[in-house]
Amino acid sequence: MKPIVVILFVLHSLHARAQQPDSVRIFIDSALHTMQKHSAFAGRVNWKKMTGNVHRMTKNARTYKEAAPGIKYAFNALGDKHGWLVFGEEDYHNPAFSPDTGRVSADIKQAASKGAKIYCGTVNDRYAYISIPFFGGQTADQVTRFAQRIQDSLCKVITPSTRGIIIDLRLNAGGNIAPMLAGLSNVLGNGDVSISTDKKGNITGRTTVQNNSIIMDGVTRASLANNCGDLSKMPVAVIIGPVTGSSGEGLAISFTGRDKSILVGEASGGYTTANDGFLLAGDNYGMVLAVSYMTDRYGKPYQENVRPVIEINGGDNFFDHAHDQKIQAAVAWLDKQ
Repeated sequence: MKPIVVILFVLHSLHARAQQPDSVRIFIDSALHTMQKHSAFAGRVNWKKMTGNVHRMTKNARTYKEAAPGIKYAFNALGDKHGWLVFGEEDYHNPAFSPDTGRVSADIKQAASKGAKIYCGTVNDRYAYISIPFFGGQTADQVTRFAQRIQDSLCKVITPSTRGIIIDLRLNAGGNIAPMLAGLSNVLGNGDVSISTDKKGNITGRTTVQNNSIIMDGVTRASLANNCGDLSKMPVAVIIGPVTGSSGEGLAISFTGRDKSILVGEASGGYTTANDGFLLAGDNYGMVLAVSYMTDRYGKPYQENVRPVIEINGGDNFFDHAHDQKIQAAVAWLDKQ
């Protein structure tokens, strides 16, 4: 009977190989390896057990698409609310996480519905006001133009009588932070504004303002052609809320530790990780993972969200500054500076 057993085992092995091409197994293992090596949340997962589970789930997969459920299973175990998977035309996010729209006031929802716009003005004739929205542009030209739009908008409302600046990030859900920082570079002043750390606490990135340019890990990402002078000594109140997310949170964090600066409003959306993208085999297959936590200029990590120093829940009246409780709280603080 022994030869028959051996023959059956060989036939079973050949059948299994026929069901799953080597390319698919490599695809699966590569995805698992990428998560284990790069995810900021990799320590939450027992990878030996996870690998076994995924292999069992995908044992009959013959294509990358058929292997996707196993990859999604592993990704969900990370608890990554900021990252996503790309399977061809599908963008997959962990279904356990969704924006906490219940915390967003009707007023802010209405303001956001008007689209991504920069708003600027003055408050009480002595404070410059600017609202900076989401911005997703990535090309050098898009980045430069948006950074200059921010700066030009701010400069329109800076006068000899300006005593402080209110930066409103309640409509800023993220995007590309480089032009946002560049647009406010003369407000932030020269020096580090944030660093990023990996899951072991090692510094993986550094963002610096240098003469109206934003330098990330030694590479200049955005620059201003001109500005309206040094505003780095001005007191600044930054308003945040539940829509403030990702790069919007990073922008708020960049003011933490700046002299005469304060955060006002409500806790942010909670997307305070830095993401990185990784390609997988196949046509348009890959993953975006949270690889590190945002930290401020002193190295403090923000693993949950960004919280204001002056907490004002509700009271939003975005287009009527005199009746907006968050703006009025910012004014009250600025009046004391």
